[in-house]
Amino acid sequence: MNYYAILKNKLDEKELPYSELKDGVLEINQTGKKNAPNIRLVIGFDDPESCRPWIKCYDLGHFEGDKYAAGLLACNNANKQYRWVRFYMDGDNDVVAAMDAIVSSETVFDEMIELIIRMLQIIDDLYPEFMRARWG
Repeated sequence: MNYYAILKNKLDEKELPYSELKDGVLEINQTGKKNAPNIRLVIGFDDPESCRPWIKCYDLGHFEGDKYAAGLLACNNANKQYRWVRFYMDGDNDVVAAMDAIVSSETVFDEMIELIIRMLQIIDDLYPEFMRARWG
């Protein structure tokens, strides 16, 4: 079963716009409901035939020099608040939010839609904290 192809159909049914970055990887761009001007999620599966999806958000802030510690602190605070999503600084000093799951084949699509919506809400909720850390 190609879970990637079926997920695209499910997103079409729910009228969630997406674009394909490459085979097996989707991108969803949404405006936050409260805070974030744009939330870009990248979504895929470890393997298109597997029930191991992942979701990442790369655009939460860039922290260099004297702001690096503030970025790490913002990540730690976010990790304490939200257990479903993990926040970390990548090698380019950008904050990344990541979520992955092992889901059952019977419910993978409903669970994926729920995870996508939850990730969008969490990023929107935390956006001001990362901006305060970046610009404060």
